[in-house]
Amino acid sequence: MSDYLSRTLAAYEHSVHTYECATKDMLPDEELDLFARMLPDPAGPVLDAGCAFGRDTALLAARGIAVTGVDLSEPFLVRARELHPALDFRRMDVRALDLPDACFAGVWSQATLLHLKDEHVATALSEFSRVLRTGGALFVSFKEGEGEEEFVESFSADAARFFRYQTAGRVRGLLEAAGFAGPDVRIVNERERYGPGHRDINWLTAYARTAS
Repeated sequence: MSDYLSRTLAAYEHSVHTYECATKDMLPDEELDLFARMLPDPAGPVLDAGCAFGRDTALLAARGIAVTGVDLSEPFLVRARELHPALDFRRMDVRALDLPDACFAGVWSQATLLHLKDEHVATALSEFSRVLRTGGALFVSFKEGEGEEEFVESFSADAARFFRYQTAGRVRGLLEAAGFAGPDVRIVNERERYGPGHRDINWLTAYARTAS
């Protein structure tokens, strides 16, 4: 594993409680509803890639969608299983999914690929394309900006993590290069969405389908 990613993983494993407390009420209901409408089969199944403590995995399941959550952090998976014992959680790297080809109707990946350098984002997107059926739906999100840095963002972690910021145009390019069609990239301001106490930052939320 790359050094930058090892440090980011260690930061999350040191900050499971901090991250859960900061993000448990940041429910992406609008994004989940749009993603669910995009699925070629409303029952799924869907892969929650980078599921952390299982918040979105549970929200997908509550919509009647069969879902599997994967994450690289075992402490997060332990917490996800505690909170949602009926759901399926597995330890997996999004860059090398131990899953068959064309086995999912959708891949949901919230605030995960932003911790990868572009070449690793491309690898993960290629894996998402591989496990998706023809016409399968994809959701990914990034922080808007330029460049990359490794720092302590105390809102949701107690140690330094790596962040790769993206522009809407770059996200479209990454998705198209991975074979996704019709990428739709939107901007969501965190504070406007979730209210006081949240950060004045923009998120890029991107939707696409595997090419038919």
